[in-house]
Amino acid sequence: MFSLVLGGNKSGKSDFGLELLLKGKSPHLLIVTGKGFDFEFKKQIKDHRLKRDPRLFVHEIGTDLSVCLKAREKDWATILVDSLDFWLFSLFEQGKLEEGIKDFFSLLKNWQGQEIIFVSSEIGLGPIPVSGEMRRFVRALGDVNQNLARLCAQVYLVLAGIPVRIK
Repeated sequence: MFSLVLGGNKSGKSDFGLELLLKGKSPHLLIVTGKGFDFEFKKQIKDHRLKRDPRLFVHEIGTDLSVCLKAREKDWATILVDSLDFWLFSLFEQGKLEEGIKDFFSLLKNWQGQEIIFVSSEIGLGPIPVSGEMRRFVRALGDVNQNLARLCAQVYLVLAGIPVRIK
């Protein structure tokens, strides 16, 4: 079963995703995709680390989300992926966007593992980016979110820390 948690920047989506993970069957795995390239984001990552239970197993990845999930398909009862937008941006920067998305959805269509909860930014609520490159990224993330939502049993939108189930 798949679940998707969407929200804007600092909406509380990661905290809600973590709540869902901990309510799921054990053992739990948290896959994180964010890499701190500037001081502010490094601090945000550190704050997330300090807030979560230190006994929670965390795996940090770059662009290898599909490989990571496949390798752990049978090892964990509930997996949280936080977040798809940073993973997709990493693919985008490395010129691996189409290949990475294709591998990701191929894996999900054949998934035999347990529950996965995905966290992603709802990108469609902001203004249209000026640059063509950023519009390409926004469209890719919007497409990933829409296609994933179709596969999910549950979809939530988190606004101001309040989760609303929309599917």
